[in-house]
Amino acid sequence: MFKHILFLFILLLPLKLISQIDIDSITANNAYGPGEKLVYAIKYGAVKGGEASMTIDIIPSGDTYYYYVRASAVTTGLATNFAKIYDVYESYINISNGYPVKSARNIREGKYSLYNEVLFFRDQNYVWSLNSGKHTIPNNTLDLLSAFYFARRHMFNNNFYSGQTISLTTFFEDKIFPIKIKYKETERVKTKFGKVSCLLFVPVLEVNNPFKKEDDLQVWFSDDGNYIPVKIRMKSKIGVIKAELIDYENLKNPLGVK
Repeated sequence: MFKHILFLFILLLPLKLISQIDIDSITANNAYGPGEKLVYAIKYGAVKGGEASMTIDIIPSGDTYYYYVRASAVTTGLATNFAKIYDVYESYINISNGYPVKSARNIREGKYSLYNEVLFFRDQNYVWSLNSGKHTIPNNTLDLLSAFYFARRHMFNNNFYSGQTISLTTFFEDKIFPIKIKYKETERVKTKFGKVSCLLFVPVLEVNNPFKKEDDLQVWFSDDGNYIPVKIRMKSKIGVIKAELIDYENLKNPLGVK
């Protein structure tokens, strides 16, 4: 399940393709900091079926420090009668430039389980997967989870024009996974905290895209400097899946409630 929830976050990230020199020269981080926590209720129609969270901390490794980000999703309530799910994604991120040095997936969905780690070697343009070995990658490749924080830090802004198309490259499930999305409009979204001004993104519809219509997937990111997902809506074979922000801690900027 969390693969789908993470896709809800990541498939709509407004990343531009820029050079290694440009991105490596950027050190400011005004979007997030250690201690941040985001909590989401996952609903299938009107029924709550799970909960997802994303946290960030700083941890030591040898003589340096990294951002450690962790995302998890678990079924709750009646949904546990159909499948017990506990998925965890982790990423260790270079504090200076926001690129990952290591990622991990720990998936437990009913009787199915999977664990994998991926090491990123940007200078040599490859990754090493615990499950499948060496893969050549473009220099600006990210894992899905680090891409979320990378986008918030480097790429989000409030100057998008309607229909603007942007893209990024990720490494997921042991293969290169390109993502293309576009900005649609700015809307005020009703939340438990009040109405929040948000940037709405939808997928770019292409031949290999799993979504056939723009409204099959919609993500609203807060337009307040934090750029956190506030509301997510996806149509699937089992109906409409929603993720709504229900709690947060230690945001870098005040939530843009108006």
